[in-house]
Amino acid sequence: MPRGPTLARVLDRTFQADFADGTLSVRGEVDDYGIIALRNALAEHGSAPGARLVVDLSDVAYLPSVGVGVITRALGNAARAGAEMILVARQGTVAQRVLMICALPYHEAVEAAPQDDPDTDLLA
Repeated sequence: MPRGPTLARVLDRTFQADFADGTLSVRGEVDDYGIIALRNALAEHGSAPGARLVVDLSDVAYLPSVGVGVITRALGNAARAGAEMILVARQGTVAQRVLMICALPYHEAVEAAPQDDPDTDLLA
């Protein structure tokens, strides 16, 4: 009998992104499936002119370079559209370490994200 992931395991994704009150909360692994879902969620909620989107990455367990590319592209798209995208990652999390290494602007808590001033320094 062949070994490997069962169909049930293959379909059991750990990535989840929920949008509520201007915040996109991302959890799990930003794997091949998660990258597509993350790209779509960022485009849907963060690219309209005047939009303000807080992206909470604190519960992300895996964030590869291609995921960083999706986030970086979304930040640029938001800026070009006149939207604001704010990244959040709690201290000591995978996402916080990746964002820090990549020199991407972030806050360590949703509450620390600026409310009205888009010119505020985004580094926590």
